[in-house]
Amino acid sequence: MIRIPGFLQRFNSVRFRITLWYAAALAVTLTLFSLLVYNSLAQSLDENMDQLLAYRAEGVADALEAYLETERIEVGRRSDAAAKGGVFYKIAPELVRLHTEDPKQTSIALRILDAGGAELLSSAGSNGAPELPDRTLKDALKGNAAYDTIKVEGEEGPEGTYRSYATPASGSGGAVYIVQSYRSTYHTQFALKNLRMMMTALVPLIVLLTGAFGMFFARVALRPVADMARTIRQITAESLSLRLKPPATRDETRELADLFNAMLARLEDSFLSEKRFIQDVSHELKTPLTILKGELEVALKKARTTGEYAAILQSNLEETEKMSKIVGDLLTLARFDNREVRLESARINLKELLERAAASLAGVAGKAGVTVELSAGGGNLETDGDAGQLGRLFLNLLDNAIKYSPGGGKVSVSIYEEGHRPAVKVADTGAGIPAADLPHIFKRFYRADSSRSSSGFGLGLAIAKSIAEAHGAEISAQSAPDRGSAFTVTFPPPSKPA
Repeated sequence: MIRIPGFLQRFNSVRFRITLWYAAALAVTLTLFSLLVYNSLAQSLDENMDQLLAYRAEGVADALEAYLETERIEVGRRSDAAAKGGVFYKIAPELVRLHTEDPKQTSIALRILDAGGAELLSSAGSNGAPELPDRTLKDALKGNAAYDTIKVEGEEGPEGTYRSYATPASGSGGAVYIVQSYRSTYHTQFALKNLRMMMTALVPLIVLLTGAFGMFFARVALRPVADMARTIRQITAESLSLRLKPPATRDETRELADLFNAMLARLEDSFLSEKRFIQDVSHELKTPLTILKGELEVALKKARTTGEYAAILQSNLEETEKMSKIVGDLLTLARFDNREVRLESARINLKELLERAAASLAGVAGKAGVTVELSAGGGNLETDGDAGQLGRLFLNLLDNAIKYSPGGGKVSVSIYEEGHRPAVKVADTGAGIPAADLPHIFKRFYRADSSRSSSGFGLGLAIAKSIAEAHGAEISAQSAPDRGSAFTVTFPPPSKPA
């Protein structure tokens, strides 16, 4: 067998696998959460920037259009933006200054362009200003505003990338101006880069720390299992009395310990029953074998008469019959245990079956001075079963009742119906069974008389119980000292005729 090193066994433990799966699930969850937060923040920053750019440019464009319309009405002439020193050059810088003096928005720059895209005014100077694409200029001339992300040549990295918004402003006589607001994406990209770095560092760190704590908590949670494992290693066939110590918690571990202790109790009971069974079989067979051996030895010591040899052989035959009955009963029980008994089911009249059983034991009852009375208060009750096996069941119960009834006693057999189920009760007037012995009387070789002075081998009730269970019936016993005993067999309802 391949032996796994101790340090590798840790990686093969339930504790490690639980921690690993938990850490993997946490890593996936945190990664998805980080991606969601990152994308949401990036989208929010972009939308916020676009709103600010639109607010700036639209404000200047609206003010510029209002001024040009006023000038056209009051002056009554066309405002020519290209005229050097025109009034446009006096008002436009003031409009730009008013819309760029907000200290929270100093990073936003404004430009005013003519219809050909030439710069007329700029709040940040002409150097480094992002030029509008031709497509945007055409859209503006058509009266449409547009957003653009523009890369300025000669500038590397985020510093050379700008977000731009361009909107048209119509003047008198159809002249069109284009107002452009723009802002570098450097600050946005820098914030997102820092967030990426922080998430890249924190997610693995959180997973590792959580895994370490999970490993510790899993060890604490599974400590009762480790304690149970140490106890289980000490349990052998000779120490089945050992029991696991259930934890104080009311969880699955406590349930497992209770179930294992219940299994140990059943195993211990089975081992003790088997041990007692072997001892009982040995004792029951030893007595007739000893008698046989002794009588044969005596017979061989000297010559005997024919009558003496006949008496010895008769005694040997009786002891042989006893051993044969023990072996036969044991084989019957073994066949019932292995479910090898084939029942020939038929409709049976319980009264007739009990009458035959009582008649076959009439001689035994008469010899013991016991009266057997049969009453069928339920009428001709019937059940389904094997007549031969059920006859043996009732013979065992009647024989047992006669055996333990005193001279002049009575055995009462009652046939009645209990909840649509036929039942038979066999009651005697014997000494009764002690309460401590009552739960064990259906066990093999068990006899309440520990001195074994009573006749029989302690197998009759065990066979009766096996036959009853094979027929789906229930057998029970009620008894009290000095008040006799009663055995009740309750059968399932008979099947309805087809």
